Amino acid sequence: MAQEVSDQDLGDAILQSVEHGSFPQSEDVASATVPSTSLPKLLDTIQKAREDTKNEIRKVSKEAGSDVDGWIKQARKLQSDIKRSQETAHEIVQQAEAGKQHTANVQDAASKVSFLYSEISYNESLVRVVEQLKDISTLLESAQDAAVNGHVMHALDRLEDTDGALKQLGAFGNTRVVGVLKNKASQLRNAIAENTAELWNGLLVVDAAEKRITLRDEIVREGPIGVSTVVEAMEKLGKLDGFISRLCREFDNVILAPRLVSIADEAPSSIEIEGDDIRIDGPVSDTSVKATLEDVQAIAEYLSTRLPPSIAVPLSRKLLPILNKRLITNWLLPAVPLSTDGVLPFQETLSLVLGLAEYFDELEWTGQNHLREWVDNSAQIWLSRRKEVAIARVRSILPRRIEDKKTVERVETQMVSKGDAVLDGQEDQDEDWGDAWGEEEENPAAPAPDVEEEDISAWGVEEDEPQEDPKQEKKVVSEDQEEDWGADWGDDEETKPAAAPPAPSKPTEPTRPNGKVSAPQTQKSAREKEITLRETYTVTAIPDSIMEIIIQAVSDVGTLNQPDLSKAMIAPASAGLYAIPGHLLAMYRATAATYYSKDPAANMLIYNDCTRLTDRLRIFLQEQMEHDKTTTLPLQLRPSSRLKLDNDINAIQVFGKRAYGREMESQRTILRDFLDEASGFGGCTTAQYATECDNAVAMTVDRIGEVKRQWQNVLSHSALQQSLGSLVSTAITKFINDVEDLADIPEDESGKLHSYCKSFSSLSSFFQQENEQGEVKDATYVYVKNWFKLQYLGEILDSSLADIKFMWTESDLKFEMTADEVVDLINALFAESEHRRKAINEIRRLSRG
Repeated sequence: MAQEVSDQDLGDAILQSVEHGSFPQSEDVASATVPSTSLPKLLDTIQKAREDTKNEIRKVSKEAGSDVDGWIKQARKLQSDIKRSQETAHEIVQQAEAGKQHTANVQDAASKVSFLYSEISYNESLVRVVEQLKDISTLLESAQDAAVNGHVMHALDRLEDTDGALKQLGAFGNTRVVGVLKNKASQLRNAIAENTAELWNGLLVVDAAEKRITLRDEIVREGPIGVSTVVEAMEKLGKLDGFISRLCREFDNVILAPRLVSIADEAPSSIEIEGDDIRIDGPVSDTSVKATLEDVQAIAEYLSTRLPPSIAVPLSRKLLPILNKRLITNWLLPAVPLSTDGVLPFQETLSLVLGLAEYFDELEWTGQNHLREWVDNSAQIWLSRRKEVAIARVRSILPRRIEDKKTVERVETQMVSKGDAVLDGQEDQDEDWGDAWGEEEENPAAPAPDVEEEDISAWGVEEDEPQEDPKQEKKVVSEDQEEDWGADWGDDEETKPAAAPPAPSKPTEPTRPNGKVSAPQTQKSAREKEITLRETYTVTAIPDSIMEIIIQAVSDVGTLNQPDLSKAMIAPASAGLYAIPGHLLAMYRATAATYYSKDPAANMLIYNDCTRLTDRLRIFLQEQMEHDKTTTLPLQLRPSSRLKLDNDINAIQVFGKRAYGREMESQRTILRDFLDEASGFGGCTTAQYATECDNAVAMTVDRIGEVKRQWQNVLSHSALQQSLGSLVSTAITKFINDVEDLADIPEDESGKLHSYCKSFSSLSSFFQQENEQGEVKDATYVYVKNWFKLQYLGEILDSSLADIKFMWTESDLKFEMTADEVVDLINALFAESEHRRKAINEIRRLSRG
């Protein structure tokens, strides 16, 4: 229980808290309860403390009273000083304001003085300007008087002085009175310019109608006026360049153009110089380049002697480029020799051109560098001209010589065995001749040309052929090998292996993919014999015409390096003639297709022409190699070392083969389209499809006959046989595939399809060959790779199960068809039966065995 706290203790605690902010230290006092009865006692305590505080303050105040009085006195003195300072500051401000007013008054007075000075200066300037205007007016009057009296230069001098005086007017230059003076000066200048122009026209008279130009030294007006005076006046007027340009145009139109016109366009005119006159006087009698250069020199002499240098030299800068262009284009370029006969005269022409350039140097005329450059570049110009003319000749030959056709012969010697059919009266040489001339041995080192995916497999460029030893002899295939050889001429199925011959009589020798027999010399049999194969085919006159240009170009190299011509300026460029053959062959490849297109057998003609061209090029290169063994030409100029035509020959050869391939593919597409009209030959006996099927077969057969008529007078016999064989093979392959795709072949349809086989078989008439003994041999199977397959298909369509089984077991059907093909045909032709199952099982068993 807490102890009771006395009122005195509570009062002391409250006073301590008020006076010092302290908290009672006694726990009893801090937690004591203040009853209401203690309040009077507490108030008394507080009141007593208050009175004690007041008494203490009074005591302190009495002790410090003297000090406070001093502070009050000092404060009042300070207040008096502050008031006095404020009054002083106010006076200072009033004085400052009064100073600003005085300053403003001074500035105003200064500005007025300055204005008065400027007015005085302006008045003085105005007096000077008025005096200058008076002087300018006097100058203008003097200039006008001089102009009226014919003193042009004096008038121009006064005008120049006037212009200088006007520029010194400064701000007064925009005043109205100055504008009047400027206008008067401008009018006077224009009048002088017109007068000077009249003087110019009087001194340099151009009569275009009479084709005459007169150049006088002076003209008489109020007095004699020389051309130098007029030129000086023109220079001061700034119009000399314009008048010289006009004189250049007029001189070119009246004199130069008629004299230097191209002979090919019209007859050039002669020039006559009499005194001050130069004129055109009728056609020129001597149209040589020498006479033209002499006339040009005479023209230059005329201008230089009758015109002062102040006109002649600026005129030359404008006239010589025109003169050089006309001279080079119309006379010098046509004078470039296109044959070696004109080399020496052309050398003389170059000397004359250099002489003309030197004469221009003597006259100090500029612009003749074109002539020197042309002479320096004459060798390259001559070479470029020769190339242009050669290409132009090819371009002109193509449309003109395309109709000029002729028959040429190709001869090749080959080694064959005595057992080959070729030796049997050579009745089969046509079969193998195409292989001989359609696929010559390529240079193993030469890069294979890029070819399109066209029908050129027969030419050995569609597949990568193994290269043979160049020393190996080619051997003509025998009858037993002709089946494999002819497979290279197939259509879309060319990649399939060739069917084996029905009854091979001897082992098949190794052959290349195109059917050639490889027969090394080291293994030649004693029974081998050398034979010569000859065939003719049709070409246009284009290959021989191109060869004439090539031969001439190569021949000119040797001619230009003979002692009498080797010193000519164009001789160093003679080696460039070796580039002409490549340009001509490229030109032919680029444009030939366009010109051949009008001929029905265009692509075949291209093929023949390319063959002819490559043959002649190879022969020509061989001849050049033989000739170079005895030539005196330097090694670097010999054709054998400079003529690099292997790539061009390959390109021409491939170009011809592509043309052949395009034509073959086009004809194949036509045949396939015809057969597509039959819609697979299903229902060929029904009224709805019978006519379409009959027409499809008839049109296909007729088309092949039409192609034969178009090609037979163009292609060689062997190439014609091979091409027709390929087309027939395409048609037969399409027909066989359509028949084999039929799931069901009724008896009446079988008979109709059999008749179609007979229609296709009638094409064998195209492949009948007669030997020297008059015996006719059917070589269809040689050129039509699936010919036997067609025959067997016809037999199957018209045979019984037993006959088909016999053909498979005892005949050569298995060499032409696979077991699956025969089985599919049996299923389509015959209904399900025990006999059909047995026949099919027997065929499958034998095929596996």
